[in-house]
Amino acid sequence: MQASKLISSSLVTLHPDDDGERALSLMDELRVNHLAVVRNSFYLGILSEKEILSWNKTDEFIDEHLTELTAPSVIGSQHLFDILQTVELNNLSVIPVLDEEKHYLGAITNRKLLYTVAKSTGIQSIGGMLVLQMKENDYSMSEIAQIVESNSARILSAYITDVDDRNIIKLTLKLNIIDIAAVIQTFERYNYTVAASYNQSEDRDNLDDRYHLLMRY
Repeated sequence: MQASKLISSSLVTLHPDDDGERALSLMDELRVNHLAVVRNSFYLGILSEKEILSWNKTDEFIDEHLTELTAPSVIGSQHLFDILQTVELNNLSVIPVLDEEKHYLGAITNRKLLYTVAKSTGIQSIGGMLVLQMKENDYSMSEIAQIVESNSARILSAYITDVDDRNIIKLTLKLNIIDIAAVIQTFERYNYTVAASYNQSEDRDNLDDRYHLLMRY
């Protein structure tokens, strides 16, 4: 999924001639903590609620603070994972999207990103989850997939997190079956450490309701 396909139609931009009060009002209305500052289609930077509240007066003009702004962004052709990394590194609620000539195309909210990740990684699908802990050098996705598939199961999604500075990782797997006991036993026979496991046997409607509540939040 590319950035250009995730742009929110509801977001507006700020102009350097706007003041902090207008910016705060728009952020509150749109339920975001950041908005892009744009002049003549050129992206000048991103303004946060926190920055405005640090000004001497919140009715000061944005133009007076342009040099203080950072300008994180992604290009329209960048992948979802690149977008997530930029949002996380900069702690953003909104990420501006530019074209190759640095013209402003629009912006993506972190709510849209959460929705897209949930849709694209099988989070809504019923199934079991397990967490494997291993040394980074022992990680082999081909072997892990073979173990899962030997139990007539499939991997719906997988992601890796670092545990500490000892080159230990945790691999979280979402499978397409609810009863994952046999899968766990097979992993243990192959000397894998199963750090945690979860069986999702919830009713589908309940899961959908909880997911949509999260999206509204």
